[in-house]
Amino acid sequence: MDILTLELFDVTVSEALREVSRVLEDHPGLPLRVIIGGDEMLLHNVQRFLERSGRTATPYREGSGWRVETAGADAPAPAPVRAVEPVTRVVPAPLQARPRPLLLTRASLGAGNGGVGRRLLLGVLRELDPQVPWVGLALEATGLLEDPEALALLTALQARGTRVRVSRESLLFPDGPEGAFEVIEDSQWQRLAGKGDLTII
Repeated sequence: MDILTLELFDVTVSEALREVSRVLEDHPGLPLRVIIGGDEMLLHNVQRFLERSGRTATPYREGSGWRVETAGADAPAPAPVRAVEPVTRVVPAPLQARPRPLLLTRASLGAGNGGVGRRLLLGVLRELDPQVPWVGLALEATGLLEDPEALALLTALQARGTRVRVSRESLLFPDGPEGAFEVIEDSQWQRLAGKGDLTII
């Protein structure tokens, strides 16, 4: 006998119950197999919904998830109950941490100022996550503004919405820029660094 398999991954409880209800209406006589991830609250709601719809639901553990089996019906199953209230326990989704700002203090990676270190540092800028709010330049990193390739990369970052900022104290250095990008007061990035909310290279 055919078994209808329904996979419920990355769905809310309400979305899952609507999908199960639709499947029961479209295929009332078929046995149903529901595959669920590790969300036990979703499992409980689906099992309860199936039982209230006249189906015996038996859960089986499969790895980190669940498989719920229901037997077929000789006659169409009773109409699924539409207004099923999900379990009231709310499990908040984990917050996605926003990438931290990036402060560059060197013009190249590594101990020397060789071309490889400069290319590797520019590779970091090329791969920078668009969610990084800003890139800061301090100390030796202000020398990047005299490198045409680095300057083009920084200008492109700013054009896509990642601000480029230069430490005010670093403007005192001989190679410091004058008006190339936004100036940041050093107390701002120092405060972020003190709280662990800044990536420093």
